[in-house]
Amino acid sequence: MWIKTILLGGEGLSPKQEKFRKIFMYLVSGGITTVVNWVSYILFDKLIANPMMVNMFGHDISLKTVINQIVCWILAVLTAYIINRIFVFRSKGNWFRELMTFVGARILSFLVLELALYMVMIKACEGITGVPVATVMFMIASFGFTYEYLVKGINSIFVVIANYVMSKLMVFRKEDMVDYTSSGKEETDG
Repeated sequence: MWIKTILLGGEGLSPKQEKFRKIFMYLVSGGITTVVNWVSYILFDKLIANPMMVNMFGHDISLKTVINQIVCWILAVLTAYIINRIFVFRSKGNWFRELMTFVGARILSFLVLELALYMVMIKACEGITGVPVATVMFMIASFGFTYEYLVKGINSIFVVIANYVMSKLMVFRKEDMVDYTSSGKEETDG
């Protein structure tokens, strides 16, 4: 029963407990979304060997990296929307409006953080260390952990924070969320 309360909330929670539950569930959601993002990123990286280098604005850019970021982003956004709607914000609003707003907010964070900032961080890492990002830092079993993965991890922190703020302010309307202080009747309506 307590697992259901943690996952879905309930009338037995005080407003403070509900706020804590929501933050906890957002972190769980973010963890699951991050796993989906990373697993798809690593699988794509290991399955596609050709970096497909292109020159844009006088800089060599790996088309493989850009395509990989797009693929793992789509999978992560779909995962995040479903989990956030059901478990974090418990929204009963119009799913299509929410999904479109959610995707729009995620496109903004994707362009600014997951592409632009990511590429800047990659270039900075190469500039600071003088070592290509594909260089293996250490091995775990037969898996080589590269600087590129370190940059992606650091970048993920910025993405999680920005996405929570945008979800709370732009996507999930307060009036569409289940009122946890009521008898829970709204959960079965709609």
